[in-house]
Amino acid sequence: MLYDNEKTGGSQVITTNLLLLSGCRECHICLQQCPLHKAKGAGTTMKMALTQGCINCGLCLGICPQKAIGYQDDMELFLQDLARGRQISLLVAPAVQRHFSDYRQVFGFLQSLGVRKFYNVVLRADITLWAYVRILESNYGKPFISSPCAAVTDYIMNHMPALRPHLMPVYSPLVCSAVFLKKYRQLDDDLAFLSPCIGKRGELRQSGNKVRYSVTIGKLKQYMVERGIDLSRYEAVDFADSNEGQGVTLGVSGSVCASLREQLPDRLFRKISGSGVYPYLTEYEAALKTGELLPDLLEIYNCKAGCDSGTGTGEMLPRVVPKSAFGNVDLQQETAATFDAFNSTLDIADFIWPEIKRYDTHGKERRRI
Repeated sequence: MLYDNEKTGGSQVITTNLLLLSGCRECHICLQQCPLHKAKGAGTTMKMALTQGCINCGLCLGICPQKAIGYQDDMELFLQDLARGRQISLLVAPAVQRHFSDYRQVFGFLQSLGVRKFYNVVLRADITLWAYVRILESNYGKPFISSPCAAVTDYIMNHMPALRPHLMPVYSPLVCSAVFLKKYRQLDDDLAFLSPCIGKRGELRQSGNKVRYSVTIGKLKQYMVERGIDLSRYEAVDFADSNEGQGVTLGVSGSVCASLREQLPDRLFRKISGSGVYPYLTEYEAALKTGELLPDLLEIYNCKAGCDSGTGTGEMLPRVVPKSAFGNVDLQQETAATFDAFNSTLDIADFIWPEIKRYDTHGKERRRI
């Protein structure tokens, strides 16, 4: 390894999770997709990109001909702390169910290492969507950009200051899950996240370490292959919260936009993904300046196929995704009932991201632009 850009200065942690390895020949092919290279010009080198605001988009990982770019997560520390007897429970991204033939046996293996319980992040996505609706209702006419994608949010926060006031000031479903479990379910365990994304590690540090470890699906796969782990030897263990919550938003629709349309049918929503999102944000900024019509919410992701094929997943196994358990239930009615319950039991301030909120995200009612 030639370069590892994790530095700690006082209480602030500035980190890139990408690693420049010893096989690098400085051919700069990796920079072809780098948003920073495109933004800063042809003089940018990979080392400069890593040291000067890398957003952990991971777009360079798959195109290096020497395979000289890697990434780090918290897998090693996670395993060490489990071995020391630290009490850790695991938050699990929906992508996990699509990357293992039986995720429950993966849980059984992790339980054998000391993980106490497993919690489904998709159930707490309802909290995120509830907060989105509340904010959109009180800010008519102001266009917002979704904030769950760590790479895109990092890019806006550090490289497009004019767009900061338009970031939705709500924690991602992951962090909302941690807040809910810690405050409203009094969970004392430390939390880890089994993640499809290399960028989530930075998000967790930026949001106050509410989740202590980011363990990527890809690193877990690698660990099990290298040690010849036979998952069939382990008892199937399911989510501890399988009967709690509804998962009636992202858990069913798979999209923030689709979920919001059910609650706010008079609003405009758009979803985009892939490497083209960064040039699009430049166009979005120009449209803001000229007063063009923009969607009430832009749902935006770094990865073309979404989080299920995120930068920290590795190869996806072919499998059939289970159908929704809701059947013919009126989901709009169920969502409305869930949101009503949140109104009476949750404090929305607990789920607001202070670092984003300070950029005037709660303006007065404004005309649509």
